[in-house]
Amino acid sequence: MSDAPGHAGSSSALGPGHTAARAARDAIEEALFALPDIPLAFDRVDLRDRLLQAIACVYVALDNPSIALAHLDALTQGAARAAEGRALLARLGDPAAFPPLGRAIARLDAAAASLRRGADAAAQVQLARRSELVGGRAEACPPPRPFRASTGVPQLHAPPRLPLLPDVAVDPAVPILASPTPPRVLPRPVSIAELRTLADAVATGAIAEHYVEPEPESAPVLAAADQVPLAYEPAVEEVEVLRQLARDCLDDIAIHRALRKPNAIETWLDQEPFEQRLLENLDAFAAIGGPGLPLVSLFHAEAKAPDPERAFAAALALGSIEGNDTVNAAVMMLKQSPPEELPGWYEGLWLAPSPAIDAAMADLSTSSRPELVTFALDVLHARGNISDEVVAPLLERSEPEIFRRVVRALATALPRSVAIDRLERICAATDDEDLSLIAIESLLRRGHAPAIQLLRNALDAPASASRAQRAASLLCLVGRASDLDRLLGAANAAPTASLMRSLGRFGHRDVLGTLVEALAHQDREIVAAAAESLERITAAGLRETIEEPWEVELPPGAAEAGGIPIPMRKVERIVRDPRRWAAWLRDKAPHLDGRLKIRGGALFTPLQIVDELESRITPPGAREEAALELTLVTGLHFQFSPHDWVARQRHHLSILRTRVAALKVTPGAWSYGLTREPERPALPLPSRVLGSASAPVPLSPEGDAPPWQRERESWPLEEGASMTPLARSLVPGPGHPDTTAVPGFITGHAPTQSPVFPLESVWTEGPGSYVSEDEHDDAVRTMDAFVPEVTLPFRPAERQAEEQPDPVDSEPTATITIRVDLARAMSGELLSAPRVLPFQSTGSTRSSTTREMDPPPSESAGRTLSAPLVPVASALPFRPAKSPPEQGVENTAQLSGHPLDSDTDSTMTISTPVIPSGPVMPFRRPDDGSGPPSSRSPPTVEQVHGPGSRSSPAPSPSREPASSGAETILSLAQYASLCAELAVFPWATETIFQRYGLDTGEKRHAVDAAWKERLRRDRGQYDSWQQMYRNYHDYWTKRGTPMR
Repeated sequence: MSDAPGHAGSSSALGPGHTAARAARDAIEEALFALPDIPLAFDRVDLRDRLLQAIACVYVALDNPSIALAHLDALTQGAARAAEGRALLARLGDPAAFPPLGRAIARLDAAAASLRRGADAAAQVQLARRSELVGGRAEACPPPRPFRASTGVPQLHAPPRLPLLPDVAVDPAVPILASPTPPRVLPRPVSIAELRTLADAVATGAIAEHYVEPEPESAPVLAAADQVPLAYEPAVEEVEVLRQLARDCLDDIAIHRALRKPNAIETWLDQEPFEQRLLENLDAFAAIGGPGLPLVSLFHAEAKAPDPERAFAAALALGSIEGNDTVNAAVMMLKQSPPEELPGWYEGLWLAPSPAIDAAMADLSTSSRPELVTFALDVLHARGNISDEVVAPLLERSEPEIFRRVVRALATALPRSVAIDRLERICAATDDEDLSLIAIESLLRRGHAPAIQLLRNALDAPASASRAQRAASLLCLVGRASDLDRLLGAANAAPTASLMRSLGRFGHRDVLGTLVEALAHQDREIVAAAAESLERITAAGLRETIEEPWEVELPPGAAEAGGIPIPMRKVERIVRDPRRWAAWLRDKAPHLDGRLKIRGGALFTPLQIVDELESRITPPGAREEAALELTLVTGLHFQFSPHDWVARQRHHLSILRTRVAALKVTPGAWSYGLTREPERPALPLPSRVLGSASAPVPLSPEGDAPPWQRERESWPLEEGASMTPLARSLVPGPGHPDTTAVPGFITGHAPTQSPVFPLESVWTEGPGSYVSEDEHDDAVRTMDAFVPEVTLPFRPAERQAEEQPDPVDSEPTATITIRVDLARAMSGELLSAPRVLPFQSTGSTRSSTTREMDPPPSESAGRTLSAPLVPVASALPFRPAKSPPEQGVENTAQLSGHPLDSDTDSTMTISTPVIPSGPVMPFRRPDDGSGPPSSRSPPTVEQVHGPGSRSSPAPSPSREPASSGAETILSLAQYASLCAELAVFPWATETIFQRYGLDTGEKRHAVDAAWKERLRRDRGQYDSWQQMYRNYHDYWTKRGTPMR
C-alpha cells in the first residue's frame, strides 16, 4: 500500500480510507443533485452548504496519506456532516411518498456509512503504524506567482485568492407542494369566568371572528413628495466594478470559441489573431483574481437554454487558474450540465493548461454515469494523457460507447504486447463494424503489421459496404503496391469522397485513370475529392477560377421563403474537367513508374506529410488525414491536433519535422511503421510519463545528453512519452552504416528538408522489378546511391556496441523495398542529389548498377539533430573578402547583424592532401570517359558568387589547393554555420562546400575529422558549437534559400 499523498483527482486508491472517500463523494454529489427535485419547502441553501462541507472533508482525506492524522479526522468529520444532512432531510416527510427525498436520504446514508467504515480502517492502519504517523494538512490555494501574459497558448495563473467552493444549483425544479394550514385552536378556559365568556361568544356568534384569517398588510405607498430624485448616483463599490469586468471577459471568451475555428475562406493560420484576443481576455479575467472566480458558476447558470459557448468559457477560465479547487468546481458544474453543453466543456478542458485536469478526468472515468466516462476519456485522449491506470479498469466495462474509447486508447496505453493481444482478441470476436475498425487502427498505430492483412480480408469478403469503404481508406495509407487491385475494385464498386481522397494518398500510378473517371460522377463531393487526389499525386498545377455562392447558414424555412439571393465569390480550384486531365495524363502517364509511390510529382517521403501539415492552404479535414497517415507510416507517436492552439501546432510541427527527418527512409518506397516503440514492463505502470520531446540532439563528448535537452519544456507537449529510443533503418543488417545506433536517440537522417524533386524525376522508361526478401540488403545498397545520408555532428570515433536485435523484429513488416535501375529510372537531378553527409572515405569508382554497397562512411561519421531555436540575429556567417595578404581570420571584418561574433580563438589550420584517391560522392564519374556527362556539374566559383557578390568571400588563391601543403582554415563559427547550412539545404551541398573553399572530398573529410576530434576533447568548445549551430540553423531555416 502506498502512502504517498494523492489528491482529489487521483485515479488509484492509496488505502481503504481513500476508497471510502471516493465512494462517499459520489454519493453526496448524487444527493446534492437530487435536492432540486424534492417538492417540499425547506432551507435548501443551508443543506447545500452542509453537504459541500462534507465534500471538502472528503477532498482533505484524499489529499493526505493513510498515516496522516488529517486523513482520519477528515473521514470522521465528513461522516458527521453527511449524517447531519440526512437528519435534516428525514424531517421533511415520508420518504416513500416523495421518491427524490427517498433517494437523497439513501445516498447520504450510504455516504455516512462508507466514511465511517473508512475511518475505522484508517484507524487500524494508523494503530499498526503508529510510529510513522504524520500530521498531514488540508491543501490550501497555491501561493501567488507573478503574472505572465499569454502569448499563443494560455498561461497557468496563480492570483491571490480564497479557496473556490463548487457551486450546485438547488433551486426547486418542480412546483412546491403547499403545506396544509393548521387549524386555529381556541385557548382552553381555566376559570369559571373564561368558561362563561366562551359560552356567551358561542351563543352570540362572535366566536366565528376568531377563525377568520387576517388580511396581509400592504406595503405603504410613498407620497409624491417623498419620491425626490437623488442629486447624484450612489457610488458603486470597487468589487462590483471588478465583477462586471470579469463577466465581460467571460462573454468575450465564449464568443471567441466560434471565432477561432476557420470558416470556408480561412486557413488554420488565420485564427491566430482571434486566439490571441481570446487569451488577452483570459489574462484579464485572471488578473482580476479572487473577485471574479465566483462569477463563473453564475455566468454559466444564467443561460436560459443549453449554451456550449458558456461552458467553454467556464472550463477554460477555471482551467487556467492553478489549483485543484478550481478544476473540481468546473467538474461539479459539468456534472449538472445538459448533454448539449458537453462539446463546450470538452474544448475548454482540453485547451486549458492546468495539470489538475488530467487527474480530475482520470477520476471522472470511474463514474457510474456512462456519458461522464466517455467525456473523461475524450478529454484525456485529446490531451494525450491516457494512462495505463485509467484504461485497465475500463477493459471490463460493457457499455459500447465506453468500450470503443477504451479500444482507441489501446493505441498508446498498456504495454505493447498486452495491448496487441487484447486488440487481436477484439478483432476476432466482435461483430461491431465500428469497434473492429477502431481496433485495427489501434493495431496499426502500435506498429503491428499483421493488422494490414485484416484490412485486406475486410475488402476481399466485405461484411457491409461501409466496412469495406473504411477498410479501403485505411489500406490506402499502409498498403503496398500489390493492394492496387483491391483498392480499385472497392473504388469502382462504391465510390465515396473519402475513398477518392485516400487513393490520392496511396500514390500509385494506376489509380489516375479511376480518378479521372470519377470526375464525371454526379456527386459533387466525389468529383472534388478525385480532383484533389489527382493534384496530390501529380502536382500538375491545373487550376481554374470560378464563381460559387458563399456558404451561408440560413434559418429554417428561409430558403423556401425567398428574399435576397446569396452573393457569389470568385475562387480558384483544381480543374474538374476530365478531358483536360485525360489530355495531360496522355503525355505523362506512359512514363510513370508503377513501382514507386508518388506524392506531389516527386518520390514520396514522410517529410512531404509534414509539409502538408504546415501548409497554409491545407483544410482541417485534410490535416487530420495527414496526421493519421504520418503516424502510420513513421510509427511515431506525437501529440498534434489541427484544432489545437496555432502556436502549439507550430511548436509540434517543428518537433515533428526534426523527428521525421531523423528517420531512415527510401524515397518512393511503400513504407509502414518505420519505427517501433520499446516494450514496456507490464507492472508497475507509471501514472504519467514525465519528460518532454525536445528535439533529439547530438551526444556530448562524455556520451550523455546536454543538460538543456533534459529539461522540461515550457509547454506540456509530452511528445516523448512514446518516442522510441532507437529507430531502425529501413532494412537493418550487419555492416550497414545505420545499424550502429546512438543510445537514447533516434538514428537516421538529420533534421533537414528532403529535396523536392521535379516531376520528371519520377518518370521512367526502363523496366524495374520487385526484390525478394532475400535480396533486400542489395536493394537498399542500390537505393542508397541517392538516399540522403546523415550529417553533422559526428558520433565518437570509438565503435559503439553492437545493437541487440529487437524482439519485435520477427514480426512481419509491411515495408516493400524496390530495386530500380537508377541510371534509367531517375533523372539527373535525382542522381546528383548530394548526400546530407558528404564527409566519407573515398574509394574506387563504382558503377551505378553494381550490387555491392559503397564503402561506408568513416567511423567519425555521425548525425546532426536540431531543435526549434530562438533567433539571435539575421546575417551571414561569413566575412567580407579581402585581398590575399589580408585574408587572415584574425583580420577579417565582422558583418553587421551576424548571429555570432567571430571566434578568433577557435580557428583551426589543417593540412590536406591534394590528390584524391577516389570519386567525391554523391556524383558518379563516367566509366573511362565513355559514359554520358553528368547532368549537373558542380558550379564554379563565379557561378556561385557572381561578380561583385558580398554574400560570402570567394575562396582566395591562398586557400586553393595549389600544393600538398595547402591549408584550409575554418573557425568554430564557420564550422557551425557550415553544419547548419548543410542540414537546412541538402540539395545545395556542392555549392555550399565551394563557397567555404572545401572543393574536394579530402578537404571536407579532413576538416570534419579535425574539428570532431577537437570538440570531443574540449567540452567548452563543444557547448559553444552547440549554441552556434542552433542559432545558425534557425537563421538559415528562416532565410529559406542558401547564399548564392
